[in-house]
Amino acid sequence: MSAPISKVKVQFIEYRQPPLDSGTYKVKVEQTIKTKKSQKITEEKFQNTLSFFVSGHRFARLNPDAIYAVFPPAGNLGEHSNALPHITLKRGTLPWERTINAADSDLPWLALLLFRESEKPTPQIIKLEEIKREKIPPKIKFTALNIDDEAGQTPEDELTVIDVPKKLLEQILPSQEDVALLAHVNQLTDADNKSLSEPLATILCNRLPKPGEVSTVHLVALENRYKGETNGVFDYQGAKEDDLIRLVSLTSWSFACVNSKHNFGTLLENINRNPDTLRLPSRENSDVDRYLDWGYVPLPHAFRQGDKTVSWYHSPLSSGKSPDRLSNPVPTADALVRYDSHNGLFDVSYAAAWQLGRMLTLQNQPIAVELFNWKRSQAQSLNQVQQQVLHLPFQEEISHDNQVPTAIANWFRDLELLKHIPFNYLVPDAQLLPPESLRFFWVDSYWVDCLQDGAFSIGRVTPTDLTTDAQTRTIDKSETEDQIITGFLLHSEVVSGWPGLEVEGYSEIVKNAEFAGSNKKLTILRKERLSDSILLCLFQREVKTVDLSLKGSSVNCGVDPFKKGDQITKGLRGLDGTQITPERKINVPLRNAELGVIDIKEMAKKLQQGLSCPEKFTSAQFAATTIEGSPKVRFCSKSI
Repeated sequence: MSAPISKVKVQFIEYRQPPLDSGTYKVKVEQTIKTKKSQKITEEKFQNTLSFFVSGHRFARLNPDAIYAVFPPAGNLGEHSNALPHITLKRGTLPWERTINAADSDLPWLALLLFRESEKPTPQIIKLEEIKREKIPPKIKFTALNIDDEAGQTPEDELTVIDVPKKLLEQILPSQEDVALLAHVNQLTDADNKSLSEPLATILCNRLPKPGEVSTVHLVALENRYKGETNGVFDYQGAKEDDLIRLVSLTSWSFACVNSKHNFGTLLENINRNPDTLRLPSRENSDVDRYLDWGYVPLPHAFRQGDKTVSWYHSPLSSGKSPDRLSNPVPTADALVRYDSHNGLFDVSYAAAWQLGRMLTLQNQPIAVELFNWKRSQAQSLNQVQQQVLHLPFQEEISHDNQVPTAIANWFRDLELLKHIPFNYLVPDAQLLPPESLRFFWVDSYWVDCLQDGAFSIGRVTPTDLTTDAQTRTIDKSETEDQIITGFLLHSEVVSGWPGLEVEGYSEIVKNAEFAGSNKKLTILRKERLSDSILLCLFQREVKTVDLSLKGSSVNCGVDPFKKGDQITKGLRGLDGTQITPERKINVPLRNAELGVIDIKEMAKKLQQGLSCPEKFTSAQFAATTIEGSPKVRFCSKSI
């Protein structure tokens, strides 16, 4: 269970060097054998050398799984003109696995470049052999990187490059000092500085997006592109103003600054809450609305004989608490079909759950085999016990080992938390969860019981099997077996755009201005993204209030909001990230005001002076003092 939110803090770290840099290494082992007692055995040396290569990332496009988040989110239309775009990488050492300058191995080798719509270069996919100097056109400059020297590379390897005019690159490319300040590591820790998360590497951009335009950001590799022992400068190789500088792009994304309603807080504040639960719109028919109120949807139903009709179905995500409970196993799914004689329609919800549980377990062959074998051994044990009872009536106690194998118990716990359930069984109609909506629900315990009984029915064929299952079904359910499980589904751009979404649930209605006590905080049983834009969250007990916010590691850096023509400022924050006073600000120095390029080195100096910070001002301090505040949005259940 995670630590209380009040004790969680974000730790910023200047850099995180890998244990070994990329390159070839040799391990030489030497052993000498000699004896002092005999001259007949001559001294002899044995030695062996082992070579190995440490391959850090270099040219290939980054796998999407390697990226924790980008900001602003790809495709987002929100107003982010005061934000420094950034990318957060899951591998905390990646920016320091190489260097921009061979004279200083502590420097990162990656940087973010922001291009406006009129400046955007066209990415090209080429082969590795095509970046050799002799194969590059004269007007394009690219530093020779000794590409043939690294193991694991082949001339056919593909990479993505962009060609940027020198006169533009000179204006937007960060200096060596800026590159060092724009990359840092952050991780969540508790009050004792114990790590609560894996270290994440974040790279900031030195340029502000332009309002009303589309911006494209490229993560470029700058390995050994800077020269000089101290204060190295980018090596343009004598390029002229109109020449192109070739850069390797590891990933890129685009966004636009056109609509303030597409920010994190505004998206959530305008979320669709009508209705509050998963249900279709009213049809103004009392008989129909009675079903719709419980989340039912009419679906096509084909009978075995070929007849077709329409039947009711509802998912396990119900609009209220289910009073039913499956007390005994059933022989087939048909035993769970219900018929409403009043409207002439079937309810196939629980039959579908039972059949789904059976099919999911059969699909998981290792579990199906282990469950079948365990049930067979249990049946044999029960039979032996019965024989003992019949023939040994004076035996005082008969033992029977009924312990469930761990794998089987875990499978049934997963089913209880609705894992492995296809999405269309959870949300059978898109109207139940439209885009930009949040819906609360109860988990229907009877639906889950039917699901689990279907899973337990493996090998259940004869009436005797049914009787035996009734005796042996003592599956060790999770500790929440007798607990109420509720939750919510969120379908929003927030889920995809801000992966560091923090969720807190409370057992009481808490108004926006009130403080939510930790004693009312609920345990999260499951929090999972079902798709890029859909989040499922399950709580132990009844949830009545939900708070959504961003983890500290996901908060972006930037300057104070400003209007065109205004002096750009940044309010001072302490090294712990807290706002000092709204009045204490610095003027943000710009290398090029028209292009929105910030002089990061000078800005760091001003922040250091404004805070009277005597210690070295590194990328960690720069990140801590430029973070922007994150809103917390609260939702209270209307009907649960």
